[in-house]
Amino acid sequence: MKYLPKLQQIKVFNEVIRCGSIRAAAREMNQSQPALTRALKELENHIGATLLVRSNEGVTLTEVGSAFAVRAHLILEELEKAADEIEQINNNTYGRVAFGISSLFGVTILSSVIKDFKKSHPRTLINIKEAQLSTLLPSLRDGRLDFALGTLTDQMPLGDFRIIPLFDAPFCVVGRKNHPLINCRSMQDLAKASWVIPETDMGYYHYIRQFVPFDYPDGPSSPVLTDSTVCIMNLVINNDYLTILAQARLNEPRFGCVLSALPIGQSSLPMGHYGLIYPRKRPLTQAAQAMVEQLKWYCQQHHWGGR
Repeated sequence: MKYLPKLQQIKVFNEVIRCGSIRAAAREMNQSQPALTRALKELENHIGATLLVRSNEGVTLTEVGSAFAVRAHLILEELEKAADEIEQINNNTYGRVAFGISSLFGVTILSSVIKDFKKSHPRTLINIKEAQLSTLLPSLRDGRLDFALGTLTDQMPLGDFRIIPLFDAPFCVVGRKNHPLINCRSMQDLAKASWVIPETDMGYYHYIRQFVPFDYPDGPSSPVLTDSTVCIMNLVINNDYLTILAQARLNEPRFGCVLSALPIGQSSLPMGHYGLIYPRKRPLTQAAQAMVEQLKWYCQQHHWGGR
């Protein structure tokens, strides 16, 4: 390829994918359908491959188109971030930062972090996504998130990320106060318990499946899997479900008054190793770096152990 594609061609391609059809994209971009069709044809001729298959139902990406779409989206994301950062430097405008967190940060230090960050960046747009770190990886890789915080394990594929270790935190089995199994002292005693745990195919909650009898053959039911903290808390507080939580969560009055840790030996569950990650090939913007520094400072100040 002697020359790179034109930026407008990439923008048209990206918008057609987002909208699902050339007609919808033309309406969204306030351009004619023939103009978008021509731009897509020029892009395909330039690349030397078919990117989209058109039909009455819309467009479908080819194998080449799927591969190109990932890079095209990233190119536009990075250009937009660069433009925003330059505008922020030149005109002291708002900027923006997007990051992902596991729920532990949301119920502990996040409000203080945001409060302090806003003192020096009052007009910065902040976007936060809550999920397990494994769920956040695609958004980190395609540029939708600047960085993310969560539990790290050796099995996670993080070779393309920079890793900043934050802290270690003990975990415990948790149920509502007066749960029928609240005095159990071993994992074996929980073989027939009902469980609700975060859904993930890697990371801490995937790793501890070997230590906890989630799938006991004679148990009352299979575990409930969800990435919704609201669902987990409601099932644990209002029903006889058990879950696994960082002990630091129980230090928060709103949870400590209704939840209790079962007296199971701390060695029964491995320590959770928390860290912050961001892509190696994509530098943090000034706003994102400032947010990272705030998060690191509050992580150092907070007590992450048990009571």
